[in-house]
Amino acid sequence: MADTNFYALKVKNVDAETEHAVVLTFDVPEDLQNNFQYKHGQYLTLNFKFKGKDERRAYSLCSSPSMDKNLKIGVKRVFKGLVSNHINDNITAGTEVQVMPPQGHFNTNLDASQSKDYFLFCSGSGVTPMLSILKSVLEEEPKSHVFMYYGNKHENSIMFKDELDALESKYAGQLKVVHTLSQPKTRKEGGLFGLFAKKVTDWQGTKGRIDAKGIKDLVNDNRRGTTPVECFMCGPQGMMRTAEDTLKGMGIDEKNIHIEWFVSEDDKDNSKQIEGNGAKATVKMNGKKIELKLLPNESILDGLLRIDEDPPYSCMSGACSTCVCKLVSGNAEMERCLALSDDEVKNGYLLSCSAIPTTEEIEVDYDV
Repeated sequence: MADTNFYALKVKNVDAETEHAVVLTFDVPEDLQNNFQYKHGQYLTLNFKFKGKDERRAYSLCSSPSMDKNLKIGVKRVFKGLVSNHINDNITAGTEVQVMPPQGHFNTNLDASQSKDYFLFCSGSGVTPMLSILKSVLEEEPKSHVFMYYGNKHENSIMFKDELDALESKYAGQLKVVHTLSQPKTRKEGGLFGLFAKKVTDWQGTKGRIDAKGIKDLVNDNRRGTTPVECFMCGPQGMMRTAEDTLKGMGIDEKNIHIEWFVSEDDKDNSKQIEGNGAKATVKMNGKKIELKLLPNESILDGLLRIDEDPPYSCMSGACSTCVCKLVSGNAEMERCLALSDDEVKNGYLLSCSAIPTTEEIEVDYDV
C-alpha cells in the first residue's frame, strides 16, 4: 500500500528553467530515504495551505533514480494557477514543503539485457516525466534507443533544453530529440531604416504542433525492424488523443502505449455529469471502517473530506491515481477517469475524487 502521508522536506535549490518555470530540488533526510525511493516517471504531491484551506498538486519528477542523487520536480506557471504561481514566486532554498512520497505508474520495467525502441511524445511541461524516463532508460538499458518528439511554442519556452542537448551528445546514437515549435521567434532583417524589412526566423528545426504525420515519421524513420516498441506521452489532451490514435493505427499494442494525462489546475472539461441520489457509504481506510451518508451528486472523496476524514488525494481531476480505492459492493460511476486503465476499471477500481455512487449503499476499500 502506498504511503500517502505528508512529510516536511526542505527545498535544497530553486533553479530557473525558463522565464515561466522553475526546478525544485528537495533534500530528503536520511531517516526518510526509504519513504522517498521512486521509479522513473513517478510524481510527487505537494500540499500548501492558503487561508486555512489545503491545496494539493501533483508534479512529475524530472530526476532519475539511476542518474540523480536528489529528487527534482519541474513547475511551470499556469494562468491564474494558485499553487504553480506561489511556487514560482515564493519558494526559495531552505523553504519547508509538505510532500507526499512518490506515486504513479507512468513507467515500465527496465532490464540491462533488453533492447527496445522508446518513443516519447510531449508538449510544454509534459517533458518533465519524460526526462526522468529517458535518463533511466539510457542509464539502465544500454541496448535500447530513445526518440523524443517535443513540442513548444518558441525557443525560450523549451524546458531542459541544455540538459537534453548534453544527454544527446553523451548518448549519441542512443538518444534523438526532435523539437518542434508552433511559433518560433522572428526578427526583422533588411529594408531601409527598417522600412519593408522582412520577418525571418533563426529556427532551423521542425515547425508546427505535434501531429499524426510527425508521429508516423518519427516511428517509421527510427524503429529498428522488429525491435519491441514502448511509447510514452504527456501533454495537452488533444495532442495525446492524436498520438494514441495514430500509434494504435500503426499497429502498436495498447499495452505498450503509456499515457500520463496533463491536466491544468481546476481543469474539469469533458467531465460526465453523473446523477446520484446520495448513498450510505462504508469506507475502509487506514485500517478503520468509516460510515457516512453521502449527499446527492457528492463524490466519495468529497464526502470523506466533508466529515473531516483524511483520504489520500492530489489532483481532484481524475488525472492521477492517488485517490484510488476498490469497490467492494454497490456501484458508482466516475465523472472523469484518466488515470485508470479499462482493465483496472473492470476489476473494480475507482478514482474516489470523481466516483458518484449510483446505488443506495456502497462499500469501498482504500487499503488495497
